[in-house]
Amino acid sequence: MKVFGNDGFRSKFGYKYMTIEFLSAFSFGIVDYYKNKDYDLPILIGRDTRSSGLIIEKILVSIFNYGGINTVSAGIIPTPGLSFILKPELYSMGIMITASHNPYYDNGIKLYSNNGFKLLKIEEKMIEQNILERLKKKDSQFLGKIGIHKKSNLLYKKYALGIKNIFKRVNIADKILIDCSNGAFSHVAKIALKDYPNVVFINVSPNGHNINLKCGALESGRLLKIIRENKFDYGIAFDGDGDRAIFISSKYGIIETEKLIVLFSKLLNQGNKTVISTEICNKGLEENLNNIDYKLIQTKVGDRIVVETAIRENAMIGAEPSGHYFFPNYSNTMDGLIAIFYFFELLGHYKNNFIKVLNNLIHYKRIKKNIPLETTSKINLDSLRNNIKPMISDHNEKLIIRQSMWDPVLRVYYDYKKQNNFKAIEKYLILDSLKINP
Repeated sequence: MKVFGNDGFRSKFGYKYMTIEFLSAFSFGIVDYYKNKDYDLPILIGRDTRSSGLIIEKILVSIFNYGGINTVSAGIIPTPGLSFILKPELYSMGIMITASHNPYYDNGIKLYSNNGFKLLKIEEKMIEQNILERLKKKDSQFLGKIGIHKKSNLLYKKYALGIKNIFKRVNIADKILIDCSNGAFSHVAKIALKDYPNVVFINVSPNGHNINLKCGALESGRLLKIIRENKFDYGIAFDGDGDRAIFISSKYGIIETEKLIVLFSKLLNQGNKTVISTEICNKGLEENLNNIDYKLIQTKVGDRIVVETAIRENAMIGAEPSGHYFFPNYSNTMDGLIAIFYFFELLGHYKNNFIKVLNNLIHYKRIKKNIPLETTSKINLDSLRNNIKPMISDHNEKLIIRQSMWDPVLRVYYDYKKQNNFKAIEKYLILDSLKINP
């Protein structure tokens, strides 16, 4: 049984990973990990606004305390907020209870080390092994010490003001509407952005069941319609836990993450002009960065991989096309709030020319499709890619094929400038290579 994916684990509450049985095994697995590491500082726990979050937190805290581990609850806090608060001298590790952009009935776990970075894969592997062993056990021995649980529900303010104080206020005349997705930023964004009277907030009334419901980062088309109807200049949408931000212009439309990566990197303009993104980024990003003599490194998909590569390469910025931005100078994880402050700096820098600048950047047309498989068995993707390679041009097309970790599908991303060769590629994938009926 595989537990951890690229970003922790998640499932529908009451099923699979979100059952009392599994959450108990997970919690005891953390206890074993904690004891083996000889930690003595408390575990910091945060959650988003899902109704199941408090139940999960209570299960975790009860077992951690039973195992003699002290815990601190940060309450509702964005994922980057939990990362920001973590300090080696204060906490042993951090646990974020969230299913990010998923519907309210899902929930999940993300693990952080005490320095605010995602827990290393090798550490997750140790915990995974502990979980699997605990699932086989009927009971757990009491070790004679009960941990202490404390609540620190104002930590979100420390995060909001901490990020706010990093940035100087930029004078912008634009009217901006921010969609907080009824998520973890619902009570944080107003504090961080209180110096901007022209910023208005919507979807800031979480009730446990409305996180990401017809709002937020995955519903950016709705926000575009709202800002146009209500004469706002720009819109910004968080996802449920706040590590993602989507930017929208009433005149331009939904702004491609890859274009913002270019503009953010030019704004930063630091010594090592290196940018990190994943292999599924639009080919236009590569071309735009080449045009300004910046280096692009493309990694496998996963925000942890992007962050680790950005640190290793001393990059200016790391980002995923889904709207996740990592700024190494100020954060240890993807952070939608920091991205907003940099976006304000862009508006202040380009002023009335911003839309023209966006239009002048290159972005290839994209086709994204899932090709169903009859099995979840691992496929030889290298062989598949080599067979398809003659069908595409390295200069005007880009093809990425990935096999899903959880679902029996191939995820296909195809970018092209003028000539669209996707039908031939799709036919090969379905009929010739995978032997799947169309």
